[in-house]
Amino acid sequence: MIEEEAEPIESLAWLGEFTERYIAGWNTGDADAVAACVTEDTVWHDPSLGEPALGRAGVAKFVVDTVQSFPDVRYTNALPPMLTPGSRAAIVPWRMAGTHLGLIEPPGFAATGKRFDVMVIDLWQFRSGLIWRSRAVWDLQEMLLQLGLMPPRGSAAERAMAGAQRLKSKLGF
Repeated sequence: MIEEEAEPIESLAWLGEFTERYIAGWNTGDADAVAACVTEDTVWHDPSLGEPALGRAGVAKFVVDTVQSFPDVRYTNALPPMLTPGSRAAIVPWRMAGTHLGLIEPPGFAATGKRFDVMVIDLWQFRSGLIWRSRAVWDLQEMLLQLGLMPPRGSAAERAMAGAQRLKSKLGF
């Protein structure tokens, strides 16, 4: 749902230039550059976050944490950004890839040295030319599988995990 306070986007050309600035910040690990693309009161939803990142400081911390875990993280445009009818939101498809070389906090996953490559769709709403609301949609489970942080589908480890979950449920935990 598009929130009422979202302002129309100036043009597709403007969105393309904005997206280039944003992606350059991510690809250089420049948390301040990414944070400069959002409003002070932004609400930032991402599947890897337990709670939304709030404000520029929250987004900057998210960038720093991501780059610490994946120093070579890179975003590339999968397709050109698109505008919703009435241009009150942008839909931005990305390809996100990197190598797990640092601790993921929380929950404390040690580096696996494995690469991931997933598709991301961002829905952005703007206010005063900055991202006011952001919702990223991507497959966290697929990323965890690629990094070796979840057992492969159909494996003995997956069956053991399912058995532990059933036991926990039966015991009322």
